[in-house]
Amino acid sequence: MIITAVKPTRQSRVALLTDSGEEFLVDKATWEESPFGVDSSLSREELEELLVASQHRRAKNKAIYLLSKRDYSRKELEQKLCREKGKYIAENREAAAEAAATMEEYGYVNDEAYAKRMARRLCLEKCYPHRRAEQALCEKGIARATAAEAVAAVDVKDWQLALEFLQKKRYTVSNSPEQKGRMAAAMARYGFSYEDIHRAMAAFAEDENNG
Repeated sequence: MIITAVKPTRQSRVALLTDSGEEFLVDKATWEESPFGVDSSLSREELEELLVASQHRRAKNKAIYLLSKRDYSRKELEQKLCREKGKYIAENREAAAEAAATMEEYGYVNDEAYAKRMARRLCLEKCYPHRRAEQALCEKGIARATAAEAVAAVDVKDWQLALEFLQKKRYTVSNSPEQKGRMAAAMARYGFSYEDIHRAMAAFAEDENNG
């Protein structure tokens, strides 16, 4: 096929128009680095190589941009790179995996460090009990053993987190038995065990009475 025209598009890409009437989007930098231009003749194999190179470059650029905004686990980053405009694109998987691996090699992605930071945030800021925090990390692509180790390093008991939960919700000991039942149910839904709920509510009542 022959490239008959090259038109700029959004997101740093160019559209390659061919004599067959087809149109292909290629990363601008990848196109400029290629040996091709308008009136160049490309085989299907050469075009495929150009498109793959474009896809991999865009995945790496997107990975750098995403990581400049916040941390990601490796799996979470891969999944994010596979999506375009909210839709999962299976064809992006290879480029996404390579980009995520490269970010890991550069030290921009570190699942162990990410898990430790996230575990502290989930437990100390959101009052997640340890088991719930561990599951949340696994859902972000962290290996179970890594997640368990990170959560275990958070030096606070679940009943203490349950007590913090009560304090943040601004409950009072003057609540009716029905309201206290709803408080306990809310804590159970949040992931706390009956034992931790009972101990936290007792400590909370004692603090309120002493205050």
